[in-house]
Amino acid sequence: MARTFSPLPTQDPGLGEKFTARTQRFVNRDGTFNVRRMGPTWVRGDWYHYWVSLSWARFGAAVLGYFTVINALFALGYLGIGYQAGLLGAPLVSAWWERFLDAFFFSVQTFTSVGYGVISPKGIASGFLSSFEALAGVLTFAVITGLVYARFSRPTARILFCEAAIITPPDEKTGLRRFMVRIANERTNTIIDISARLLLSVMLPDFTRRYYLLDLERATIMFLPLNWTLVHDITPESPLYELTLDDLAQQNAEIVVMLRGFDDTFAQDINTRCSYTHAEVRWHHRFVRPYRTTEAGENLLDLSLLSATEAGE
Repeated sequence: MARTFSPLPTQDPGLGEKFTARTQRFVNRDGTFNVRRMGPTWVRGDWYHYWVSLSWARFGAAVLGYFTVINALFALGYLGIGYQAGLLGAPLVSAWWERFLDAFFFSVQTFTSVGYGVISPKGIASGFLSSFEALAGVLTFAVITGLVYARFSRPTARILFCEAAIITPPDEKTGLRRFMVRIANERTNTIIDISARLLLSVMLPDFTRRYYLLDLERATIMFLPLNWTLVHDITPESPLYELTLDDLAQQNAEIVVMLRGFDDTFAQDINTRCSYTHAEVRWHHRFVRPYRTTEAGENLLDLSLLSATEAGE
């Protein structure tokens, strides 16, 4: 097996070193860490982070569920006071579900401060209950508005990573191979001052993880209107020198790509990451150019070609 050492060894970046068995990838393709936690999934008192981090589908379902349940409870409260005794203008119906729906729709009108005026509270008990419901509705919509604004205003990076990294054929002049990863901005917003780092992780036979930073030809760029190809020259000083795909597979290799930039739209820093396992590295391949220039001099970037490669000769 070829060597895997670096003249500048890297300390554990926080992913751990000592393990009891062969591990899966540490960083998923979407940038999340592949760590399954046991015990409570939320921290007591950290409700804001929980609701802001929730997916839009679950957030919308939770808001709809809360809205339905709380109005149903208030409707039961009005029915408990008395359908005719507590609701002025309530229609004369005999079915229980019709009385519940009338009380429910009145609760919705009170909760949302709509107040059509067809039905109104009657008596002290229903007056107190409707006043409390109106206050609860105002506070609820204030909290929901704040959470929705926080979710929309939170900057997120939409960086596209190529499906597979590549190791190129030997260069005609130097005879060296290159490890390459290609990225592009999925959005049309402006990202400036982008920096990148590559981290190689390998596992030794005793299930110990070792980490090595891979030097890049260009670690920073000013703008990202087109694609950016991250290039690591596999020189004799590189941890990847003389390694084959079989060596990478045997050592359970994973290469983590870390990006940081400045979003000019939100005026905030953004961070994103991705990783490539040994099975996601194409040997002896080259990237296909994803952009071209029209006759009018306009540059066209085809994001569908971001992962396109061709086998070397």
